[in-house]
Amino acid sequence: MQGIPENIKLFSFAKKGLIFSHIYKVKDFPRIRDIVTNINDEVKVELSFYMEDNNIPCIKGKIELKVALDCQRCLDEVSLHLNPSFNLAFLKNEQQGEGLDSSFETILNENEEFSTIEFITDEVLISIPMIPMHSHECVSYKDKQPIEEQKRENPFAILEQLKKSNRE
Repeated sequence: MQGIPENIKLFSFAKKGLIFSHIYKVKDFPRIRDIVTNINDEVKVELSFYMEDNNIPCIKGKIELKVALDCQRCLDEVSLHLNPSFNLAFLKNEQQGEGLDSSFETILNENEEFSTIEFITDEVLISIPMIPMHSHECVSYKDKQPIEEQKRENPFAILEQLKKSNRE
């Protein structure tokens, strides 16, 4: 196990059966850093590369981190522990994956090389709930005081009076 290179060389890493692990900081991931407040927390990453059926490069991995987001119910901070794991098979075409079992998530990808940071970012972002909320029943941001109804004048009251005076 060693630090993860800046770019993933998919076929090369898979053919060699390389295994990497690294501890990043949240601030190392620009697209994640922009939506969370805990940018100095750790992101633990483990990636294993291997070949399936001698011709399909695969990445098995897990990521562990905490993210501090705005609760969509009360707008206070909510801390979520994320632990996404994945088993990805990179296919040249859909037919190539027909023999794979269901434990694989397949990705159509011709790229031999891609950014490690962007790859990890994508895996983290799809694991964040669409509507992050506290697990307990938090108080919403609405005012706790009931709204007092104000007695408003009917704007047509003057017409009603004119109508009555015309009848008389």
